[in-house]
Amino acid sequence: MVGEKKEAVFQQIRVVMLAVALPFVMAVGPVAGYIGGEWIGERVGHGSSGKLIGLLLGFVAGIFQTVIIIRRILRELN
Repeated sequence: MVGEKKEAVFQQIRVVMLAVALPFVMAVGPVAGYIGGEWIGERVGHGSSGKLIGLLLGFVAGIFQTVIIIRRILRELN
């Protein structure tokens, strides 16, 4: 009985921690993509297009990671 209750509490904590990570994932992806795109763009000689491509890749990566986290949350709740 106590072990089941403990496991339920740990499951709730895991779900909350995954949910707390979502805004950070959504924010860090585009910022990292922008900075990385700027760095690569300067090396190649296309600064502004590098920033744009990096930003778009960052958004895609952020959305991809968000979907993975939401799937993991739903798996924990089932």
